[in-house]
Amino acid sequence: MNASSASLRRGGYVENTRQLLEIDHRFEDIAMLTRRGFMSRVIGTVAAGTLSSGTVRRARAAPAEKTERAPDDESYWRWVADQFMLKPDLTYMNTGTRGPSPTAVYQAQIEAIRQSNEDRLSYAKHVYNSEFKAHIRTRLATFVGCNPNEIAITNNTTEGMGIGTNGPKLKSGDEIIYTNHDHPSGGQPVNLRCARDKTNAVVVDLSDKKFHPPENPEIVLDAIEAAITPRTKLISFCQINYSDGCVMPVREICAMARSKGILTLVDGAHPPGMLNLDLHDLGCDMYAGACHKWMLAAQLTGFFYVREELQDQIWPSIYSGPVNGMNMYGAPDDSERGTTAQRYETHGSTNYAAGVSINAALDFHNRIGIEAIEARDQYLAGRARSALRQIDGVEVFSSDDPRLCAGLVSFRIAGMEPKALTDLLWDRHQIYIRNVTHSEIDWDANRLSLHIMVTTKQLDNLLLAVEEIAREQLS
Repeated sequence: MNASSASLRRGGYVENTRQLLEIDHRFEDIAMLTRRGFMSRVIGTVAAGTLSSGTVRRARAAPAEKTERAPDDESYWRWVADQFMLKPDLTYMNTGTRGPSPTAVYQAQIEAIRQSNEDRLSYAKHVYNSEFKAHIRTRLATFVGCNPNEIAITNNTTEGMGIGTNGPKLKSGDEIIYTNHDHPSGGQPVNLRCARDKTNAVVVDLSDKKFHPPENPEIVLDAIEAAITPRTKLISFCQINYSDGCVMPVREICAMARSKGILTLVDGAHPPGMLNLDLHDLGCDMYAGACHKWMLAAQLTGFFYVREELQDQIWPSIYSGPVNGMNMYGAPDDSERGTTAQRYETHGSTNYAAGVSINAALDFHNRIGIEAIEARDQYLAGRARSALRQIDGVEVFSSDDPRLCAGLVSFRIAGMEPKALTDLLWDRHQIYIRNVTHSEIDWDANRLSLHIMVTTKQLDNLLLAVEEIAREQLS
C-alpha cells in the first residue's frame, strides 16, 4: 500500500511528510486558518486545496487579521490579487465570462485529480463521499442564503435555466416572459419550450435608452409588469444583466409575480461571489447560479435553487434516481436524491475536481468575507464609472444608483466599434475586457468585470488607455 492510499484509507488525512512540506505559503493562511487544525478532518486537507503538487510559488505574507477590510485598503487587496496565477503583465477584467481560480482552488483540483487517479475506490469511499458532498451543499446553501435541501450542484447556469424553464407543467397557450437583455442561456430555453409545447414567449423590450441606465428600479419593474397577462405562468430574467451590468429589482419582481400566482426563474450567472446573496430574501421560486465566474471555482460548476414547497412541481430534465419512492426494480428507495433538490443533480458520474473546487472557492471567499468582496467590487466599479464619465467621447451605460449597479460596467467610445477597442486594449496593453454585441436590439458596448484580482493600479492603467484611445478617435 503506498503512502497516498494509506492516507486516504485513514479517512483522508494527509500524513505523508513530503506532502506536508509542499504547502504553498502564498495561500496557506486562506486555506488553513479557516479550520481549527490542519489535520482535524477529511476535508481539511485533500479537499480544501492546501497542498501543492508541483513547484512552490511564494508571495507576500498574509496581512494581519482585521474584522473588516476597507474597499480602498490597497495593501490588503494587492495581497488578495496576488493569490491568483495570472501572468504578471496581464490585466484580467472579464470575470463575467470566466473567473480565474486562485492558486488555492487550482491546487485543490490538481490534488483531487491526483488522488482519485491513484486510488479512486479509496478516494470515493473516504474523501469524496456522500458526507463530503452534503458538506459542500450545506456550505454553498449558507453562502447563497437557502436551505441545503433546496440546492443542487450543476455544471453551469445554463443547466439550471434549462431545468427551471422545462420543469414547470405548462399547457399550450401559456406564456413565459423574458427580456431581450437576458443571456441566450435564459432566452433560448424559453423559445425551445415554446416550439415544443406551443407555449408563447413574451419578450420585454429593454432596448430603449431609458433602460441604460434606468433612472430608478421602478422603470424596469413597470416594464415587466406591463407584459403580464392572465396567461402568464413564468417570468425568467437576470438578476444582473450581462449586457450592461444593470441589477434588476429581483425582490420586487418576484413579490409582484407571486401575488399573481406566477412562477419566477432568476438567471444568477453573476451575483454569486460578487454580491452578498440571500435567496430566501429575494423571494424567487428558482435561481440558477454560476460557481465558475465571480465565485472563482472550476469550469463546469454551478448550482440550481428551487424553494422547498415548489420542488414537487418542477421536473428534472435528466434524472436517474428514485421515482415515486421506487428504484427501477420496484423496490422502495426513499433517499434524498428523489425527495429534495438533489433530484436536479442526480444524473450520472461526478467530477471530483469540480466539486472540490467549489469547496476550496468557498474557503477563499469566506476567509476574505463576502461583504468585503462586494464592497471592493462596488468600489472598483464606482471608480471606473466616475472616471469614464469624465472622458470626452465615452458614454457609460451603467447606473450609479446602488440599487442598480454592481461589478459590471458597460460603456462605449463614440465612433469606435467596441470589438475594435477590446482588441486594441489587448494588443497594446495586455488588458482583457470584452464586448457584448447584439445588433438585433441595437446593442454594442464594451464591458468591464471588476473583481478582486484587479488592482487599482491596473484599473487606472485601463482608464488611461481608454482616454488615450478616445482622444485618438476625436482627433
